[in-house]
Amino acid sequence: MRMQLALLALFAGGVAGATEPQGASEQKGSTEQEGVIDPKADAALKKMSAYVGGLGSFTVDTKTVDEKVTTEGHKIQEVQDSKVTVQRPGQLKVERISPRGHTVFKDDGKQFSIYNKEKNAYVTAPAPSTIDAAVDAAREKFQVDAPAGDLLVANPYDALIEGTIKGHYVGLEPIDGTMAHHIAIAKKDVDLQLWIKDGPDAVPLRYVITTRDDKTQPQFTAELTNWQPNATVSKTSFAFTPPAGAKKIDLSERSKSEGGNK
Repeated sequence: MRMQLALLALFAGGVAGATEPQGASEQKGSTEQEGVIDPKADAALKKMSAYVGGLGSFTVDTKTVDEKVTTEGHKIQEVQDSKVTVQRPGQLKVERISPRGHTVFKDDGKQFSIYNKEKNAYVTAPAPSTIDAAVDAAREKFQVDAPAGDLLVANPYDALIEGTIKGHYVGLEPIDGTMAHHIAIAKKDVDLQLWIKDGPDAVPLRYVITTRDDKTQPQFTAELTNWQPNATVSKTSFAFTPPAGAKKIDLSERSKSEGGNK
């Protein structure tokens, strides 16, 4: 754990809230239907999932606001800007600017890499062949999440409704000049809200996670803009070549060292 926290401070910029919290859906593995989803909400979610999951490639800009709670109970919002590039089935790039600097995460379907430009340091690790598996593996290995990672997988619908107690259709609302379907999903420990663009290109425009099992109920918010469906993406976009003089952080050596210092 100490190794993971060190990596988080060095590279990630505090992104653990970028997908639904791990503890919020320990119901995973159960296929039992726990609740009910309004038919209109269900239709909007399925349309979004089919459209985004069917894109062979895309780019999208994200601005995320992750609420942190201090020991005194004060909420502090951490803002990050990211550009996400996806090439299905297994290539992902996230270029992020956060309070901790400029970080680039790449997955070419064979290898993960995380590079911090200010520190000129990087880590690498073997990667699975699909984005769905990579989102989970990156979280486990590096404590790193792609912004709103639940929306990047091949079937966002399943990821979003898992463990749902009730799903509501709130209505059509304006998001940056376009109308969007507002969906609210209640789960055991979290509430999800999603705004999906009205029309044939049913992309998610806004995503909010409220953690209800914390008395302060912190929120994670992602604004998704400048969608470029089926974007032309160079294969070299996902390959990592260490810059001159960059320092490689050896995960195995660091793990052994910190394990011996317990």
